[in-house]
Amino acid sequence: MAANCASCAAATEFDAGTNYDVVIAGAGPCGLALLSALHAQEGNLTDEQQATMQARSRQNRIKKSEREALKVCVVDPAGAFLHEWRGRFDALDIALLRSPAWAHPDFFSEAALQEYAWRRGREAEIHSIDDFTTTSLRRLTEVNAGLFRLPGAGLFSDFCCDLSKTLPHAMLRGEASAVEKRSEGGYAVAVGDASVRTRAVVFALGAATTPCVPPQFALAPTIVHSNDWRALRDLDFGSKDTVLVVGGGLSAAQAALRAAKRGAGRVVLCSRRKLCTRTYDLELDWMNRRSTGKGSARRRLYEFKGAPLEERRAFVAKARGGATVPQYYLDLLKTAEDRGAIAHFVDEVCDVQEVDGAHRVAFNKSEPLVATKIILATGSQLDCGTIPLLRDTAKRLALPVVSCLPAVDDSLRWGDEDLFVVGALAQLRVGPDAGNPTGARRAAEICAANLGSHDDLVEDYNVLANTYDVFGDSSDTESETESSSTD
Repeated sequence: MAANCASCAAATEFDAGTNYDVVIAGAGPCGLALLSALHAQEGNLTDEQQATMQARSRQNRIKKSEREALKVCVVDPAGAFLHEWRGRFDALDIALLRSPAWAHPDFFSEAALQEYAWRRGREAEIHSIDDFTTTSLRRLTEVNAGLFRLPGAGLFSDFCCDLSKTLPHAMLRGEASAVEKRSEGGYAVAVGDASVRTRAVVFALGAATTPCVPPQFALAPTIVHSNDWRALRDLDFGSKDTVLVVGGGLSAAQAALRAAKRGAGRVVLCSRRKLCTRTYDLELDWMNRRSTGKGSARRRLYEFKGAPLEERRAFVAKARGGATVPQYYLDLLKTAEDRGAIAHFVDEVCDVQEVDGAHRVAFNKSEPLVATKIILATGSQLDCGTIPLLRDTAKRLALPVVSCLPAVDDSLRWGDEDLFVVGALAQLRVGPDAGNPTGARRAAEICAANLGSHDDLVEDYNVLANTYDVFGDSSDTESETESSSTD
């Protein structure tokens, strides 16, 4: 899987003379999901609402909207969708996603990724996982349809690349550095020497995190953090290398496996606790979208929404439950341990000293070791104060910040401006899966509805007013009107 896919770049070039409806800052999965939702017909309607609209359309009671599609400009440093995502996956040799097959950026159909695989003879790249018969998901039709299986990284990457080619947008390569209000209305987004005029801005900066580096360590060419995929990708391993990987989550497991695969003489994985397994990033309860009872996503979200905004970040941390590793990778680690390629022990690093170009590492309980390379998979921290674009915009426009995150409202609007936030930075409203494809779909739906992508469905005859009207016809309505007037 290539780290850069130039073919994913938009066919439409940025036009400095265009007044765009929406600028999306960021071209990761969250940005692509939003772009899809902005253009998807009926994308933010429930099944019942779609049935209502289709029935009324057959009765010629809905006129096809004559308005043009939203003019959208995507701004990204790489000028292509999922560049950072591909880089991270390549740097860690990630084979499988950790989200179900229905959680992808194509907003029109949850089965789109499966259909894509089937049409191209790539069904084997959507992998089966443990049986759900004893879980809260066992009655979901999506489970039987295979929508909870795990897609391969290569399949997901190709799917997103092809999807981006079908969605009208302009792509501007560069980093958005400032957002300022225009006297004529709307905003000007500074991107290098260019200025993009727009009615609204959506911040989709999903990968903008600060690595958590334990105080014993100082990042150096031989000590890298898994958050820096470029440095990790450029690490060379030889038979004389002793590689220490610090961490107890999926990134740590992947980094250890990669070092062993790339020829490191000795690989040691150190975690503070025993490795815990979980298929998805969240517990299965968060995946149960049908039930409203105990152990369902709706109940969990209800509890989340009931917490004060100031307490929601702690709620998210508790819901995610710390570092976990899917069984697939635990099995790979076990195989590597059995053949002596990786050693794993539970301990904590208490001291690191540089010795002759290597590092002498002391532990609380275990014997010290000398590592030629150290990989820290110790997590990262979200803080909009460390992201210049968000920090400066918040200061310039007096936007609210809570727990170091944008304090967006239920529409994901930031303050009283036409500025919106999606991705992990919107977790105070979206919930624990805000940074995952599952949360990306939900956030995209909310933003699309509030950015006017389906205004015609609301304005023409108010088709969303009564979803049950589909069960009646025009004669029923007329009869009721006549009888009421007679009375």
